[in-house]
Amino acid sequence: MPFRSKDTLQAWLAEFDASGAAGGGVAFVAEQDPVDGVDSGLVIFPLANATTSVYLAPRAVGEPDWRVTFEAQPEVTELSPEAVYELSSELMHAADLCAFLQRKSVEHMAQLAADAQN
Repeated sequence: MPFRSKDTLQAWLAEFDASGAAGGGVAFVAEQDPVDGVDSGLVIFPLANATTSVYLAPRAVGEPDWRVTFEAQPEVTELSPEAVYELSSELMHAADLCAFLQRKSVEHMAQLAADAQN
């Protein structure tokens, strides 16, 4: 899918960052080998206040829906109340980014459909 290309996703991340919505996040598009010639669209969202990995990715080929995935934690995480607040803020920014990528994907697919009809 075109919206899964690294160039497109990097442009969308730059747009998200420029809007100020990122909250200082450091999301990036993962380097991956294409599967069947298609980029996977994997976006990594590092968390400073947790030991788990979080990533964002389209739900399935041909769908604009995105999901946030939390990988299994290798160890127990103990946090102070302040650190939990900070983690909550990080997760809010991850959710905002996921919603933004989904919105951009819907717009992108609508534009492709409109272009195909013309």
